[in-house]
Amino acid sequence: MKDVMELFLTHIFPTQEDSMHEDYLKHIDRLILQRPATSPALQPYRELASLMIQAEPALLSETPEKEHLEIRRKEGFPLFSREDLPVDFASASALLSQCFKYLSDTDREDRTGLAKALKKTEKVPQWSDKLFKAILKQDEKALATIASQVDLDPRTLLFLGKIALRPSLEALRRLMEEGIHEKQWDHGYCPLCGSQPDMACFTKTGKRRLHCELCGEEWTFVRIGCPFCNNDKHESLGYFEAEEEEGLRVYFCRSCRRYLKTIDSRVFEEVAPLELEGLASLHLDFIAHEKGFK
Repeated sequence: MKDVMELFLTHIFPTQEDSMHEDYLKHIDRLILQRPATSPALQPYRELASLMIQAEPALLSETPEKEHLEIRRKEGFPLFSREDLPVDFASASALLSQCFKYLSDTDREDRTGLAKALKKTEKVPQWSDKLFKAILKQDEKALATIASQVDLDPRTLLFLGKIALRPSLEALRRLMEEGIHEKQWDHGYCPLCGSQPDMACFTKTGKRRLHCELCGEEWTFVRIGCPFCNNDKHESLGYFEAEEEEGLRVYFCRSCRRYLKTIDSRVFEEVAPLELEGLASLHLDFIAHEKGFK
C-alpha cells in the first residue's frame, strides 16, 4: 500500500492535556497490535502525533460576542467560516517544518520533495502561509501550484498542512466548547468550522455522530440520511462492509455518490478516536473508490 498517509486526510489528538496525549498514543499502539496491517499508516502517523503534542499555538485574546454566535447558529451557520478561522500560522509553520524534516529523513519515495518543502518553509516564510490559506479556502488549484513548486503530490501537502493546523484548531475547539454544544445542531457540516465529515460512529445508545475532517469536532446527526446532500430516500441510500469486519460499514448515497465510513461502538469493546479508526480502515476507502464513490 503506497504512501497510505497521503490517501487519508485526517487529524490528530482530541485534546492538549498530557494524560489524553498519552492515551492517544496508546490507542495507536493498540490498533497496530490488534490490526498489524494498519502499521504502514499508523506507525508514521504516530511519529507525527508525537510532534504535534509538543506544539503550543497562541490562543485567541478574546472570543466573538455571544450574541453574534447565537445569530450564526440560529441561521444555520457554523461559528466560524473556514477561511476566517483564527489560526496561529507561525506555530503551524514551525510544526510543518518539523514534519517535513522527519519525513525527509525516511526512505519515502518523495523524500527529495519533502526536503525541498523543508527549505521553502525555512527560507520563504510566506510559502507556508499560502499553503494554509489554500487548505482553509479549499482552493485545489492553488494547492496544486504550491505542491508543484516542491515536486510533491498535492495530497501529501494537504495531509501535512492539516496536521500543522490542527493544534490551533484544537485550542479553538476547547475555547469555544460551550458555544458549540449549548444548542442542538442538526446539519451535515461542522458546527465550529463548517467542514464536512470524514468519519461517523454509532454510539452505545445508537445515535450517529459525525467527525469533522478539518478540526475533529463531533456532532450528532440523524441515523438515516446523507450528510453531504441531505438525501433521506431509503432506495438511494445503502451500505457495504468488508468480510469478517463486524461493526465497520461504509454508508453511501447514490444521489451524490459520496460515502462515509462508520464504526459501531456497540460492537467493539473499545473505540479509538475516529481519525485513528479512519486510518485503520483505509482498505474500505479503496473499496469505496473502486465502487465509484468519492
